[in-house]
Amino acid sequence: ETTLDRTIAPLYTAFAHCLPSIESSFTNFPSFSIPPPPLGSSHLITTLSRTARTSLIFGLITPLPKRYNNSKEMSNKARIIKGPPANKVVKDCSVGQFFLERLRKHSNRIFEIDAETGQFQTNGNILEKSVKLAEILKRRNVKLEDKISIVSENHRNWFVAALAGIYVGAVIAPLNPSYTEFEMKHILNISKPRIIFVSRRTEKLCSKVITNLSWQIELIELDDEALTSNVPTLKSLLETTDCYTDPYRYTPVDIGDNKKRPILILCSSGTTGLPKGVMLSHQNLLNFTQNISKSDYLNIMQDDRILIFLPFYHGYAFGILSIVTISGSTLVRISNFSIELLFTSIERYCITFLPIVPPVLIILAKHPAVPSYDFRSVNKVLCGAAPLPKKLLSEAKKRLNVKSITNGYGMTELSIVIGFSDQSGENDNAISKLMPGIHCKIINPETFETLGPMQPGELCVKGEHILMLGYYGNRKATDETIDNDGWLHTGDVCLYDESGKLFIVDRLKELIKYKGYQVSPVEIEILLLSHPAVKDAAVAGKPDENSGELPMAFVVKQPNTKVTDQDITDYVKRQMSPQKWLRGGVRFIDAIPRNSTGKVMRRELRNLASNL
Repeated sequence: ETTLDRTIAPLYTAFAHCLPSIESSFTNFPSFSIPPPPLGSSHLITTLSRTARTSLIFGLITPLPKRYNNSKEMSNKARIIKGPPANKVVKDCSVGQFFLERLRKHSNRIFEIDAETGQFQTNGNILEKSVKLAEILKRRNVKLEDKISIVSENHRNWFVAALAGIYVGAVIAPLNPSYTEFEMKHILNISKPRIIFVSRRTEKLCSKVITNLSWQIELIELDDEALTSNVPTLKSLLETTDCYTDPYRYTPVDIGDNKKRPILILCSSGTTGLPKGVMLSHQNLLNFTQNISKSDYLNIMQDDRILIFLPFYHGYAFGILSIVTISGSTLVRISNFSIELLFTSIERYCITFLPIVPPVLIILAKHPAVPSYDFRSVNKVLCGAAPLPKKLLSEAKKRLNVKSITNGYGMTELSIVIGFSDQSGENDNAISKLMPGIHCKIINPETFETLGPMQPGELCVKGEHILMLGYYGNRKATDETIDNDGWLHTGDVCLYDESGKLFIVDRLKELIKYKGYQVSPVEIEILLLSHPAVKDAAVAGKPDENSGELPMAFVVKQPNTKVTDQDITDYVKRQMSPQKWLRGGVRFIDAIPRNSTGKVMRRELRNLASNL
């Protein structure tokens, strides 16, 4: 924005706040419904020049240029936070072509290591298997935009199946292997896959579910042996099918315009209801992969070793798989998560980059065994999914001996991630580095007014190459999420400071409504996690006839500690304002219900609170 913009914007706002009486005297002065600032908030006046202040005092109003006659337009322009200009994405390139080139380039480098066994696969191994499987899928008449699902733990052949489907132009629809029969049936009815790759852990459930569906689905087993003889294994298909194609000359199917061609249907987190299928395009994923590894962002290099325990079916982990593919770095894969395996893997494989979620941050900050391990190889840590308590960040940084822990903000609907905190370590919670082409604004969710600095509201995002194609098979939900001007409404409560740094406050739908106040459960959780006797905690609203909802805490105690519900209640009462007090009570439980990426399943807690 120009200097003129920065001068006139606060001047114009100051008129609205400080001189409402002049509205009746000047017909060309627009009407404002903005409430006045609290007594003492004179920053709008003090930021103006002496001449501007004199003009305000004496009411010497000069007609504003035509471009400012629409206050709403001026306000929106002045308060939109922008990332660097968008990069050009080649329209006729597919993700399959891009990944193939990188696998060939790094064919002799190790692609992935099994953290438990130490067995590894090179990029060349992945390349050969995925190309042959693509030819097998082609023989099975898998065509452009047919759906292929993968229902498995983090399996050594998981990405092979995904790549093969991508090469032939299919849409990959990976699913959570922990889904119940009801959840699995729901999401399969959305994506309607032709083929499902399963493991021995999920084969039985998937075999049962598909018998009750209205279309034919073929199962292929990723493990070397299937549970039943009628399910072919990937190994047998690769060994017995006579369709050799030179992987260094193979050409993926032509997908046409990559902006319109879908590549992924990823499940939404399901924190507010049953999961929806988020449809991303080839261009979405190309834009992500071309930007994410650059030095301005994660700065992933060939020699990096990345530990991945996050589930492959989730956008966060799929993004990491993409990063490994294009950078030539090495993935260390954990299929069966345990704290001991996490710690030993970091030490044994000299992990350099550690992508985590808040529950693991808590482990790194509080677990007594951490000092016994050598984590000196770690130089980059990425954490996403929720705001991070400063005390925990500080302790985790100290234990890992890293300068900063990068906080990433994103959502599947925005092609995985839109921005990161900087590497200075001064404020790891501030999203200060937006991805190229990203525009953000904060709005009042009731009036849709664009808000200024330090005013919490709903974060809306738009930008080139990053918006999802939509929720697959759900136009209504898509229209409710992306407005007519192309802004995606995230449902997250955020604010930004004068320098344009974004701060994530909470989920809009998770705010506790207490006597007209909107209370952030995350804010209370951050305080609870600072208590020495608290291992983990979550807060939800307990329905109340008189107050609407009462903040209620669910707490997991540290082992061998004595703490009462009154201790926790008093701890919050001493440090927080009255509307945030735990009037709904404190309940000690064995574990906080979280989804696979660490997000609190607050619906379950609300249901539990309702029944107490």
